[in-house]
This record gives sequence, structure tokens and C-alpha cells, in this order.
Amino acid sequence: MEEFLEHFKERTRSEQRWLSDVYEGVRRQLYPLISSSMGLTVEQLTLAVLSKVQRAVGSEVTSLPVSYRFVSLSELTREQHTACCSSLSWSSAHYREQARKAERALPNYKALPRDNILLMGYLCDGPAAGASDGVWWVRDAGGSVPCEMLKSSPLWLGRLMFFPTWNYIPQNAPAGGGTAAGYLELIDPPVCVTPEPMTFDPGGSLTEAMGVKRAAELLGQRCDVQVCVSGQVRAISPLLLISARRFFCLILSEEDSSVPVLITEVKHQYWRQTVCVGQYICISAVRVCSLRGWAENSVLSVTAQSRLHPHVQLQENTEDLETHLMDTDSQTHTDSHSPDAHVTSHAPDAHVTSHTPDAHVTSHAPDAHVTSHAPDTHVTSHAPNTHVTSHAPDTHVTSASCSATPVRTKHSTIISYKGLVTKVLNAEAGLYEIDGKVGLCLAYQPVQKCGGGLRPGTEIQLHNIHFLYRPSPFAADVVLCACLRSSVQVTAFSPLSSGFETAGTQSSLQRHLLEKNLGASQYLWLCYCQGVIKERLCPRWVREERVCVVAGRLLDCVCDTEPKTNRKRDIYREMLQEAHQCPVTTYYVSWPSVVLWSVRQLCDWMSSEVWASLSLSSLLPPAATHMTGVELNALLAWSADTVSLTKAHSQPLLLVGVLELSSVHGTLQLRDQTQTLNCVCVETDQSGARTTNISTAWLGCLVCLRRCTLVMERFMKTHFPSWKHLDQPSYITHKHCRVYLQFCVGDLIIISPSAAMSISLMEKKRDQTHRREDGEISNRREAVKRGRDDDDDDAQSSKRPLTSCVSLIFRLQSKQGVMFRNSSVSDTRSHSHRLQLSFTARVTSLGDVQCWNIDPKNRRMQERETDGQNTEMEMHFVDVCVRWFPILHPGSLYRLIALNTKDVSVLKAESISVKGGVKLLSNPALLINNQWKIHTLTDTQSDVPAVMTVSEVLHSSSAPEIVSFYGVISQRITLQEDTGTKPSVQSVTVSKDSSVEEGLKVRLTVQDPEASGQMIQVYVDLSCCPYTPGLLPGASLLLNDFQRKVSKACNVYCRSLPISCVSVTGLGSVGSGSGGSQSPPPMMLLGDWASGGTQQCIVGQVKGHVVCVLSLRLQWMCSLCGSIFRQGSCSRSSCDCVSAVFQAEAKVVVEDGSGEAQVWFSSDTICELLMLDAGQWEGLQRHVRVKGYVRVYTRGHNMMCDVDPEDSLVQYLCCLCSSNTVCRQINLTCRQRAQRTGKSQLRKVCRGLTEFISKFPPALQLHCLQIHTDTH
Repeated sequence: MEEFLEHFKERTRSEQRWLSDVYEGVRRQLYPLISSSMGLTVEQLTLAVLSKVQRAVGSEVTSLPVSYRFVSLSELTREQHTACCSSLSWSSAHYREQARKAERALPNYKALPRDNILLMGYLCDGPAAGASDGVWWVRDAGGSVPCEMLKSSPLWLGRLMFFPTWNYIPQNAPAGGGTAAGYLELIDPPVCVTPEPMTFDPGGSLTEAMGVKRAAELLGQRCDVQVCVSGQVRAISPLLLISARRFFCLILSEEDSSVPVLITEVKHQYWRQTVCVGQYICISAVRVCSLRGWAENSVLSVTAQSRLHPHVQLQENTEDLETHLMDTDSQTHTDSHSPDAHVTSHAPDAHVTSHTPDAHVTSHAPDAHVTSHAPDTHVTSHAPNTHVTSHAPDTHVTSASCSATPVRTKHSTIISYKGLVTKVLNAEAGLYEIDGKVGLCLAYQPVQKCGGGLRPGTEIQLHNIHFLYRPSPFAADVVLCACLRSSVQVTAFSPLSSGFETAGTQSSLQRHLLEKNLGASQYLWLCYCQGVIKERLCPRWVREERVCVVAGRLLDCVCDTEPKTNRKRDIYREMLQEAHQCPVTTYYVSWPSVVLWSVRQLCDWMSSEVWASLSLSSLLPPAATHMTGVELNALLAWSADTVSLTKAHSQPLLLVGVLELSSVHGTLQLRDQTQTLNCVCVETDQSGARTTNISTAWLGCLVCLRRCTLVMERFMKTHFPSWKHLDQPSYITHKHCRVYLQFCVGDLIIISPSAAMSISLMEKKRDQTHRREDGEISNRREAVKRGRDDDDDDAQSSKRPLTSCVSLIFRLQSKQGVMFRNSSVSDTRSHSHRLQLSFTARVTSLGDVQCWNIDPKNRRMQERETDGQNTEMEMHFVDVCVRWFPILHPGSLYRLIALNTKDVSVLKAESISVKGGVKLLSNPALLINNQWKIHTLTDTQSDVPAVMTVSEVLHSSSAPEIVSFYGVISQRITLQEDTGTKPSVQSVTVSKDSSVEEGLKVRLTVQDPEASGQMIQVYVDLSCCPYTPGLLPGASLLLNDFQRKVSKACNVYCRSLPISCVSVTGLGSVGSGSGGSQSPPPMMLLGDWASGGTQQCIVGQVKGHVVCVLSLRLQWMCSLCGSIFRQGSCSRSSCDCVSAVFQAEAKVVVEDGSGEAQVWFSSDTICELLMLDAGQWEGLQRHVRVKGYVRVYTRGHNMMCDVDPEDSLVQYLCCLCSSNTVCRQINLTCRQRAQRTGKSQLRKVCRGLTEFISKFPPALQLHCLQIHTDTH
């Protein structure tokens, strides 16, 4: 070192210290790798380094750059954890100006911080000697770092280089540990430190180089000679690694001729980094060869003696190596131009095999089919700096299996493009954004090391890129897609501090793309789906490494793919053949378009839509104009809207989530990481009937839904005086809503089954296999097969961790409803007692408690489990255990499991001890622990207890007081809350539990589905239990343990008890209660209806004749208090209401030859009874408004009025009611009213001249619901 420092005696002490550090760095890191043939000493090498450094600083600067420190590559990767840049030639002002310019272009990013580092090393084609991977590496004695260059020369290989300007982009260490890594971006060309001696080129003289036209003729002759060929690079394939062999292809062109060149030699693969499209090159020592799998086609292949030369003048002096390199750089940086954009053709489906040298490569993919043609569509690329204006060729229309509408298919266009990377959308998927509005997809190319330098702020140039217009609604309108013939060249590195992301050698998305041979449209949707799943389901339900698998299954679900024969992919045809054909040659236009909504998105949409679609007038019947405020507000208290999932969005929707149980609501839920949503789910049994028998195997399954009903229920407290004030929202004092889903089990598509579902599916498949076998063969093999199955189960069990547990088999007999009850379970968190949700189930245990070494879950029941005595017992489900309520069904068989114990006593029911001959009436009881599991057993048919029909409840003389029956809801009415009384249990009303509707009581009209016209009123108290979703008109119900009562008017109705249970077995919807889908009421004879037979109907049709009008009452009533409204004011002095409603009521006698009945008509049907048009009816109301009240009635054979009988209005009404216009043939739909009770009346009947006195029972009382125009 002393001899070295003698050259710098005049330097300052700080400069000498800096020179010493440089000398030590050269001695330790660079000199050990220098070739001994050069004969250089450490001193000479250091002086050469200093010479290049001073030249980089500038000839006018005499001082040394002492602020720059010499750093080895190992120190750089070990200590530099943030991205930085370094340049010897930049001034501070220049750096700040460049930084401001870059930050203005992309405001979301900051410029790279500057660091003063001297960096040198050897340029190699691999991380170590003999480990070539076709990528540029910088190496010194301490380590190696990959690098990216804007331009390079094959003459730089193995040279010691000084790097004046560069960026270092680190990468975080992998999760499994290890050192941090990164890569270099060499902005300025590296400077050669030492010249290399001239070497002999065994590939031949450049003067013997032939053009592309001559080389193309040589391919046809297939002669075995080595030649030198020169031409312009038209296309470059990426570096491929297949079957442990790495290679790439390029195409040389000259006018209309082109020849493919295959580079398979390991030591020549770094050429991929030194050539670019549009550059003229010369390759020596190439030979003609044929490729297996690409029949009748030949290519040029390089040999070990081949050399790559830039296309330079032959008389060029090559003694000055640096001058030669500068010339090479200038030629490499020459503006490239691509051939005119052309439209590629769609290749027919075929089975194609690709072969790499000495290896067979097969890629399986489904066939792509294109059918009928549509008119041409022209598309223009509006992206900036686009070299070619692209016109989309013919548009084809094909019918996609996932949509009923035709899906358009287009051919892509090949163009060249230059732009700025503005965002990395998904590095794993190879998706980027260019110029803020153009998408770039590199998924069809191998993953580039270090991400290819593609960071926000990088300028790139694309050649032979596919132009796709609107391939997916989840991507930019314009997407540029690279195939194996496309090339991506970085023209300027990003000056911004944006890290890079790598996906390893091959991401799971790209692996799925290769396996399924996806088109660009499907792949873009797959990437969208993968991001959604990672955000909403990972890592709680889907492991990160399984995200792509789940996304692929969703893609299959969306596209409804069918099993297809695998098609082998020929990569050589994609890279080399004319006309070009690749997976992105054709694409679908905006398909698949299925949108994946999160549960939160769906809940937010439903919560807003339920009020946005609200029209108060539409919630009221036509008779609303005749209703008082009390009647009006009662109808507005509850309403519901139902929307199909397919109509909730302009694009098809898909819901993805996990099925779980709610311990708060006692319902089934669909959830993801954003929110939960209650569900009403029914299943179709073998007979085709809808049931609630949902297996526990569905719990924990990841499912998707394409068909379901969105239910939005509104609850409002209103004080509208009349219907005229509906447009004033100030009368709404409170409102909230409940939203949930309704679907059938058949609508669920399993994406990822739970462990129990996997067992269930495996056993079903095993049963199907058994049934296929012949009976005799099955009998012979049964023992052997069972033994093998047991061995398989044991083998699988041996792979699972041992979990000791005990289990009990039971059959559910009945269950109570979930309700707040006093519980004997102490609250460990508080010393105060409180009401808890709970329910009780009566069960029969089918054997003794069994011990297991593994969790049996829902596996087939073994014989030992049913050994023992059957015992009736009660199971108590308290607090969080009420979550099991929706999947426990009477008659079904279950296995109760207590994990992590071998104590059989924990599952034994306890009985109350008795003494002195006391008889015990209660069954043994078992309190369910919240850690225990319940599994449905599917290998035993359910013995469902019998229930009554609505007709049997109405007319059976032997019906018990507590009944269970089924029916269909035809009407739901919310009962007005009685504010004058307080509930007996105060703790329920003060509860803020959102699952309970405070003070909610409803009246359900339940119709017999098997007997038209049979219906019963059911009063349900929902104020002390979690709200029951699904109680909509048209829904089928199973009502257990309801009290049957008879009113004073002899009408049968039912009301709920604390033990009552309501189960929805069939889905309903708004408007289905009186829709056309229901059968019309039966035609009834009045005589039969009055006799009260066993099949007496509540609603029926009557055809008869109006005998007379017994009474007609017309009045104006105060809408607030119900008093008579006369001359513009309420007759009640204390009421200051100024709004009134008109009401009318009539009672007529109708007979049909078999009997007669008294039929009551209300305000909405009297106008039609009196045969008045709208104008006459309004005029009549105006005349009544003066008096406020008018009533006419029949006495004898005349109509009369008690007040002012001479009034013209009274005389008009009396005349009208006695006319043939009213007393006519009529067709009515009537509902039975409360019948009068009492003794038969004596009445005189005249028959000619003879009079008879006969007993008549009380007349049948009916209420008219509708008057039919057809009277025949």
C-alpha cells in the first residue's frame, strides 16, 4: 500500500485515508477474481479503478470523491435495507430536479434517497462460477447481486466493471428466514476497468455472413453446415425453463423473409439480455436443425462455437475497446421500429405436443370454441405513445355456459407500445398499470427475476404485444397482454422509492393458468377473485397457499366448465410459427362479468335499498282512503321487500362465505371477515317436500350462492292522522330494518368442504359404489370390503392427531322454542341473576356413552354405539349453546361429542332423587356444554313425528289443547302495542339485544295447503325471543306446541306459549299471500256452509241473489279519535283534528237456493255493490259530509231512516237499495264472520195462500272480500 500511496503524496490526509480504503477494497473484493493471465498487481488494478472513477466525476474536477465510500456487494445486501440511488456524475441540483420531476409525475411516491457509494464488480451470467441462469449478475469476492441494465453488450461478460450511476432495490427477507436480498438497476452503462486481450472467434469470419433470405432457403435444404447469419430482430421470446432446460428463441427478419433462431446453449443464454427488437445482429456458427413436435419445420440453432456480434461495419477498428463499446451502445440504443400491426387468426382446436431439446413438454388445457360471427367492430387505442392504431377484427358470438346471454369473442391485435408504469396491480399475477389507464398482463410469460425492473415510474417499450379492448369489467378498458412472442424492454428505470414484489419462480395463479390454459378474460377474473378471497376469507378460513385453488373453483363455478379432453400446448408454434397463434389470440369481451360482493356490501345495499324503495302508499290496500289513523298505522308497522340476487345488480352477483351458527340469534349465518348475515335455509327431501332438515356437515363449509332471495323487513312506528299525510315523513317516529337471505340447500355450491362434509361425501360415494355391484358379488365381497374400508379409516385416522373423546347417539323427539328464561347456570362474570336464551329438547339416547381415541365426527354409526338401553331424557341448551337450534330437527339422528376427555359420566343425564314413594314425572336432564359438538348422522332415515293439518286443528273434536300443525302464511298483521300495560318480565324489555324486537306481536293467517279455504288465525308473541326470520306471506310453517283456543263466537284460533316453536319449512316472498299462484277459494253452497260440516271453509266463493239490503251506513269519521265528523270539524269537543275519512258499511241478505246468509260489505266494496261509478260515489260522499252520518235500514218491506226521512239523500238511498240494480245476481268471495249464538227464531213463511210458522237458526254471517264482475 505504501508504494501505492507514493503516487499521491500531494493529496490531503483525508484523501489518503480514502485512497487506503479503496486500495483495501480492491485487494479484498476484486483482485482475488482477476485472471492471472492479465499479470496485474493490486496497485495496478487500484490505479485503473481510480482512473475510471476520476473520469466518471469529470476531467475538470481535480479532487477525489472522498464522500463516496467503497462498499462490497456483501455489505450492500447486508446493511442497505432501504432503496437508494448513487451517481458520481450527478450534481446535487441535478438530483433534486430529477426528484421533483419524478414526484410530480406520480405524487403517491417519493424519490429514491441518494447515497454516496462506489460500486464495482464483475459482470457474469450467473450468481457463481458455472451457475449460468441467463441473467446479468454483479459479482465480487464477497457475494453476488442480480442486476438490470437498459443496454448491454455480449462483450461485457466476465469483465471487471465500475458502475457510475445505479439504483439498489432491496427485498425483504423471506418469511422462513434468510438474508435480505435485492437487485441493482444500472442506469448508466458500466465502465470497463481492464481491457481484455483479443481472442479468436471460432464461429467464422463476419465477411461470410449471409442474409435472412439466404438463410431461409437454407432451412428448406436442411444441409448440415454451420453458417453465419445476420438480420434485424423482429421478435424475442422470454427465457424459458422447462424440464430443467433453459432456452429462448428469436426471429431475424429481412424484408418479407424471417428465420427462427433457437438458443439452447447454457453459456449463450445471457444473450437474451443483450438484444432487443429492431436491433441488427449477427450470429456465427449456427446450424440447421428440426424440432420434434414441430413437424416439417426447421430452425437455426446456435452451437458452442457461436458468437453474437452487433451489426457493425467490417472495416471498423476494434483496437480501442471502450470506443467499440460506445459504438455498440449507440447502436443498441437506436430507436427501434416494429412491423405493422396485424390481426392474428384463430387456430383450430388440435392436440399439439411441444418438445424442447431432448425433452418433451406438455401443457394441458381445455379447448376453446368459437361459434357464429357478428358484424365487424373497430376499436381504436387511445393510450398515449401508442405506435399503432389498432382495429379489432371480426367479432364472434358464442354462448357461454355461465350466462344465458351470448358472449362476444374477439381476436386481439398485435401492436407496439411505449409508456410509463404507474402502478403494480398484482406482481404475483403479473398485472401492471401503464400511463394510469392501460393494463399490462405478463402472466403468459415466465416470471422475471427481480420483477424485470417493473416498478412505478419505470418507462418501458413493448413489442409484439396483444391489444385487448374490454376483456374484463375488472380491468382497464385497454389491456396489453404479452405472450411468448412478446418482449418487454425497460428504457428508463424508476427514480422513485417503490419496492418490488416477486412471486418466486412461478406463482400459483400462473400455475393455474398453465394447467387450465385460461384465456385472458378468465385469467383477469381469476386475479380479481383471488384478491377478493385474500381480503375477505384469508387467513381465517382459507390459508394463503390455498387462495388460488379456491379462486379456481369459483372460476369453474362461474363458467360452469364441463370435463373436456386435455389439449397439449405447443410452445414452439406460439413463439415461431406464422401466422401467430397463442392463448391470447382470442378473448371474450367483458366476460366473466360476475361480481363478488362481500357480506358487508350486500348488507349495506339491502339496508339502503329497503328505504330507497319504500313507497308508503304501496303498502296500503285500496281501502286505505277509508281508514282511520289507528288502522293506517297498524298496516305501516311492518312491511317487507324481496329481491332476487340476480336483480340486485346490473351484473351477475356471486356471494361467497362460510356457513356458521349464531349464538345470539339462534340462526344459520353466512359470514366472511367483513360481516355476518342471517339465513333461512330449507332442504328438499326424497319425496320432494321442503323441510328444515339441514345437516351439521354444512357448518364450516365455504360455499357460494348464485340464486337466493334477499329479504328486507321494515319496522316503523308512525302516527299518520290519515292517508293524506303519507308524504310527510315527520310522522315517522322510529324505523329500522332486518335483512337476511333465503335459499335452498340445492342452491349452495361447495367451494371448500368442512371436515364433516368431506366425510359425508366420501360415505355417499362409497354407498353408490356398493349399490352398483351385483347382489351376489356384493354379498361375497362385503366382509372383505368392509375390512378394507376399516383399514382405510384406520390409516386415515393414524394420520390425524389423537383426540380422546366420548360420544352419545340420540334421536330428537321434539324441541321448544328459543326464549329468554330463568337459567340455573350461574353467571361467572356477574353475581346478579339474569335471563338467558335457552331451549329444551326431548331426546331418546340409543345406547351407552362410548369412548374414542379420535374424533368420530359424523362417520357411520358403529354397532357398539347402539348397545345398551334406550333412555328418554331432556337436553338443555343455554346461552351460546342455543346456536344448535336451527340444525336440530325432530326425528333426526345425532351424535353428541365431548372432546378431550374419557370420562363417560359427562354425557350421562342426571335424575332427581325421590323418596317415600314419590313418583317422578320428569325425565333425566343433561346440560349441554358450549365446547361440545353435535353431528348429524346421515345413514339412518328420520322418523318424523306426525303433525296435524289446519283443517284438523279447526274441526277435530278430539284435538288436544296443545297442538302441532303445519300450513302456509297467507297474511301477516302486526298487532298494536299496548302501551298501557307493562310486561311481567321487566328485564326483557330493558335488554338492548338487537336480536329481539321489543313488544312485537303478530297475527298470522295460516292456510291449509291441502284444503283450499281452510285457514286459522295464529297469534305469536315475538317480544321475549330472538326474532324469527322468514315469516313472510307464502312461507310454509311448522308450528309446534301452540295452544288451541275457541273464542266466544265459537271461532278456533291458536296462540304461542313460552314452549312454542316456529320453523320455516318453505320460503315465502312479498305478494305471494294472495297472488295468482294460489288456488282460488272453493265454491260453496250457503246451506252447506251454514250447516257447519267437518270440512267447513273460512273463505269461499258464493253465487247467489241479493234479496234485500238490511242496512246501509254512510259516515264521515275523525281520522284521529273516530268520532263523527260533521261540517268540517270533529263532533268531539276535545279533539281539534281537521282530517276525516269516509266509511261505509252495508248488510244484505243473499240466497242461492240452498240457504241464505247475511253478507257484510265494507267501504271498498259498497260502491261496486250499489253499481255506482267513481263520479257518483264521490258525489254521494260530498252530500253525506254535510250531515256527517246517514243510516237507512229495512223495516218490513220498506227502507227507512230514523232522522229526517224526507231528506232527498235519504230517499235516494232508500230507492237505490230497493232497486233491481242492487237486488241482482252476484258472485262473491266471502270470509266467515263470527257467528251469532242463540236459540232458533220463529218466523212466518207464506207459500201461496198458506202461511207457515217455522224455526230458523241464526243466519250465516259472511264478510265480502271481493265482488266478481262475472255473474254467470
